[in-house]
Amino acid sequence: MTALDNDFRLADFKLLLPLRRDQRTLVINAADTRFLAHLANELGEIHVVSSASAQVQQPDGLYELVFSDSMDATSYLSPGGTLCHLAPASTANHTSRTDGLTLIGAWRAFPSWPNFRVLIPDHPLGWRAAIRGLRLLPLRSLLGVIARVLPTIAARALPHHGIALYRQEFADQAAPACLLENLNTALQTAAGRAAGNHDFAPVKWIPVSGQLGPGNPMLAFRMDNSGSLRELIKVARYPDADHLLLEAEKLQLINKTLGPTLAAKVILPTAAACVDGRHALAYDYVPTFTFFGLRWSLQARRGFCLAMTDWLADMALSTRRDDAPDVAEALHCAPLRQLIDRNILPAVMQADARRALSWLATQVSLPTVFEHGDLGIYNTRMISADGSDFKVLDWGSSTFEGIALGDLAYLLSSARASTALAAACLQRYLQRLQLSTDAAAPLWFAYLARRWAELDSVRTPVANDPRSGGGVLLAIHNQVLPSLQRLTA
Repeated sequence: MTALDNDFRLADFKLLLPLRRDQRTLVINAADTRFLAHLANELGEIHVVSSASAQVQQPDGLYELVFSDSMDATSYLSPGGTLCHLAPASTANHTSRTDGLTLIGAWRAFPSWPNFRVLIPDHPLGWRAAIRGLRLLPLRSLLGVIARVLPTIAARALPHHGIALYRQEFADQAAPACLLENLNTALQTAAGRAAGNHDFAPVKWIPVSGQLGPGNPMLAFRMDNSGSLRELIKVARYPDADHLLLEAEKLQLINKTLGPTLAAKVILPTAAACVDGRHALAYDYVPTFTFFGLRWSLQARRGFCLAMTDWLADMALSTRRDDAPDVAEALHCAPLRQLIDRNILPAVMQADARRALSWLATQVSLPTVFEHGDLGIYNTRMISADGSDFKVLDWGSSTFEGIALGDLAYLLSSARASTALAAACLQRYLQRLQLSTDAAAPLWFAYLARRWAELDSVRTPVANDPRSGGGVLLAIHNQVLPSLQRLTA
C-alpha cells in the first residue's frame, strides 16, 4: 500500500486530537509532514521546524499541540497541551508518566505509517478487538489461525510504528477533549443517553480510514473491557461536508418506504449529531459470521446468496416503476453510451456493451428499482451461520432510481458464487420480476456504466491504466460474465 500526498488517510488520526482553530500548533523534527495538508484548515497558527531545512526557524514560545518524531519536543508543550509522538518504535518505551507528561494512549498503524488503514490500540484488548473483531490478519494463513486463538502472540506480527499521545500536566483544569470525544458526547446526548454514562477512554477506540477522498467518512470502533466491538461512529472528514447528513435523511426515507419487514435488514444509525459543522452518525456494532471457511463453502454461501436474491427481488417489486423511453434513456442508456464512446473497454467487452445498448434502446419501457449501489459482502453482516439471515450497511450510494439486477450481480461476484449458483440466483430474480433472460446482460451493463462513472469521480482515472478509476470494475465484470453467458446458453 502506498500513500500519495492526496491520500486522505494521511491525517485521519485527527479523530484522536483536540482540534481548535484558536490554538497554536508546532510541527518539529517530523520526517513526514504530508499529514499537515489535511489538517491545516482545522488548526490555528502552525509553526513548522525542520532540522533538515537550510534556514532553521526556531519555535516561538509554547504550543498547545505539538507533532514530532522526538520526545524532546516535550519542552515546547504548554501546560495542558497535547504531544502527538509520530514515531514510537515500541510502546515498551512508554511509561504512564514521563517528565510531567501523562500517556493518553498509543496506537500501532496497520499496515504502515502514515498511510494506515487501522490504528490499533497498543494493548492486548486492542489487539484482540482488531484481530478478532475487524479480522485484520488473513485467517486462511497460519498466522491468522493463531490470531483467532492467541491474538496477543499474533500481535507480534503487527507493525510497531504508529502514534502515541501525551498530555502535559496542568492542575485544576479539565483536559482538552479530542475530536472523537466531542462527537461521542453529542451522539450520546442525541440518543437520549446521559453524556457521562461511561468515561471516554481514547484507547478503547479503533480508528479506521478509507482512501477514496474527502467524501468518504472516517470510522471509529469502540470496544468494551473484554475486547469486543460494541459501537461504530462514522465521522465526516471535514466540517461543512453534508454527505452524512444526507445519508441519515436518506436512511429515514428508506426505512419508511420499505416498511418494517424489508427494512429489518437495513442497519440504521442510533443517533446523528453535528459538532462545529462536522456531522457524525452512531451505530450499534453488528458482528458477522465469516465469508470464508468450510461452513461458508459447504452451506452458508448458497443460503446467503439465495436469501439475498429473495430480499432484493422483494425490494425491487415493492419499489419498481416502469420508465418511459425518455427516462429510461437518461437512467439506463446515457451512462452506457458515454462509457462506450470513451473506447476504453477491452475489445470483446466493448462489443458486448454495444449489443447491450442496442437492446436497451429498443425497449418500450425499462424497470427502475431501489438500489443499494455498493452491495459487496464488505457491506453486509451475516448474522446466521447458515447464511439465511443478514443485515446491510452503508447506504450512502443508494437510490430509488436504480437498475434492476445490478445489486444482485455485484453481490454474487463479491461472494464469489459459483457460475451455477450465480446463474440460478439471477434467473430466480428475473422470474420474480417477470423479466426475460435476455434482459440480464443489458441491465448489468447499464448498472456497470453508472457505477463506473461514479467511481471515476472519486478515483481519478490515470492515463494508460485501464484499471484506474472505474476500471476496478473490470475484474467484477469478468466474474459476472460466466453466469450471464450460462443464462442464455
